[in-house]
Amino acid sequence: MTPEKPRRRAGDGLESEYSDLADKVGDDTRDRILLEVWHANRKGTPITVWDLPQATGLPLQAAFAAARKLESDRLIAIGDSPSDPFGATLRIRKEALPRLPAPPRPRSVI
Repeated sequence: MTPEKPRRRAGDGLESEYSDLADKVGDDTRDRILLEVWHANRKGTPITVWDLPQATGLPLQAAFAAARKLESDRLIAIGDSPSDPFGATLRIRKEALPRLPAPPRPRSVI
């Protein structure tokens, strides 16, 4: 008799899959997301997890994982929406401001 694999219920292990993916996402990716969220917040435009792939070019799962990692690092706040986790609005936290890249300096034309 061969042992069977335990059956997984819907949703089992999803959190660990996202955390594994978040660990693989580099600092450059997280910095891009931080910058996009900061720009949107500064303009007063709501930004959601759904918006991140278009803004950053990342796949949705990678963007979601990176956003959750930034939330756990207390750099962004995610206003969770129980009915639509990807529709949660993102907000930059003041702790993230020192990590944001400096804006490019204007070049001299002379």
